[in-house]
Amino acid sequence: MSQLITMDSEYKKWVEALSRRFKQSQIKAAVKVNRELLAFYWSLGKDIVEMKAESRWGSKLIDALSADLRAMLPNNKGFSRTNLFYVIKFYKLYAEIEIVPQVGGQLKTSSR
Repeated sequence: MSQLITMDSEYKKWVEALSRRFKQSQIKAAVKVNRELLAFYWSLGKDIVEMKAESRWGSKLIDALSADLRAMLPNNKGFSRTNLFYVIKFYKLYAEIEIVPQVGGQLKTSSR
């Protein structure tokens, strides 16, 4: 710690409070990112199922989609063949719940 922190208790308390607020902001940001990613993966599964994509483009669709998404989004993970099958299962498991984005970033679910 710097000399100023050890000498001034008010400053030390302020820095500690700033540190706590920053950590809380990081946690809130991570939660929002996870919420958005879950909504995306659910909607991707919905697209694949509702478009009847496999019957429309063939049995190798998942392999092609995986390769194409990884090529277009090289710095992103989550588009492996296995993960795409999990996305489909995720959607089918929760198909009765519709994820509706709301203004302000909140997500609400509603039964169909």
